[in-house]
Amino acid sequence: RRKAPTSAPTSAGSLNSRGATVDAHQGSSRSTAFEALAGGTQFRDRIAVRVSAEPAEIFEALRIVTLHDMRLAWLLGEVRYLPARLTGHLPRANPAKPFFETLLDSGTMILVDDTPREILTGSAGTLHRVVDQAAVRFSGSEAFRRFDDPEYEKLFMSIRVEPTERQGEQQLILEHATVPLSEHATRRFRPYWFVIRPTGAFVSRQLLKAGARR
Repeated sequence: RRKAPTSAPTSAGSLNSRGATVDAHQGSSRSTAFEALAGGTQFRDRIAVRVSAEPAEIFEALRIVTLHDMRLAWLLGEVRYLPARLTGHLPRANPAKPFFETLLDSGTMILVDDTPREILTGSAGTLHRVVDQAAVRFSGSEAFRRFDDPEYEKLFMSIRVEPTERQGEQQLILEHATVPLSEHATRRFRPYWFVIRPTGAFVSRQLLKAGARR
C-alpha cells in the first residue's frame, strides 16, 4: 500500500427509498461540504431512506452495523473482492466487525464529523482496478487534500440526516462521488463506474436499511 506524505491533521441521479429516481443536486438535502469536494465529477450517486428515529440514534446505529446485518451486500463484496483476496492484496473481511470501523482501517478517513447531522469521509486509490486498488493511508486531512497523483482517484462519501415533513422521522442519505485526479484516470475509471454503480447503490441501500433496523 502506498504511504502518503506526513502532515498535520485538520464528503446525479439515483434511487430513493421507494425506488424512484431522485436528483442529488436538488432539494434541501444538498451538502455544501460534500459539493465543495465532489466538484463537477460525473461519477456520483445518492441513496436515501426514511427512518423513524432521532439523528443521534441513527448515527449510533450506523457506527455498529456489521456485515452480518447486511448479508446480501456482504455476499456481493465477497464476489467483487475475491480476486484481490486470492492474490493476497486484501485480507478476508470480518463480518462481526462494525462496517464503519472496517472502512477506517482500510484507509478511509473522516474529513468532517458534524454528527448527529453529517459525517464526510475521503479515501484514495486506483479504484478502477479489479485486483489491487492500492489504497493510500494518510496522516491527516491536509495530506489527503494535497494528494494529487494522476494515476489515482479520490472517493468522497457523505452520510447525513435531515428531518422530513413527519414528526420524529428523518431522511437518511448516503451520497458518494469519485473524483479522478487526471484525464487519464477519468478514462480508465469510466467503464468501471458503469459496471460498479448498480452494485454500489445496492450496497449503500443495504447499509442504510441495516442502520434503520438497528
